[in-house]
Amino acid sequence: MNYFLLGQRIRQQRNSLHMSQAELAERIDVSTNFIGQIERGDRKPSLETLVSLCNAMGVSMDYILSDNIDRTEDQLTFDIINKLSPLPVDDKEFLYHTINNYSNLLEKKRKKFQE
Repeated sequence: MNYFLLGQRIRQQRNSLHMSQAELAERIDVSTNFIGQIERGDRKPSLETLVSLCNAMGVSMDYILSDNIDRTEDQLTFDIINKLSPLPVDDKEFLYHTINNYSNLLEKKRKKFQE
């Protein structure tokens, strides 16, 4: 397992929640230094700590470990749903329309290429 990538994924998720290392540390009852060491890949979190981190940030273990394992299409879909679920409805609608428009554009390009 690549603990540097694991730490980067944890940091990325923490930052996306606008949470400080101190806030995360307090939520899971560890030191701020320990959170920093995990995020840098200097320390390996136990399974219990990893579960606590995921619960505190509202993400699945699959999501946090996704940089360390090959993702299947189903896992990728699950990751997308995890990212979208906490967003407000307006943001979800915007992203839906953006994805839909992009998909339509790709389809037009494919059809043009096949002609």
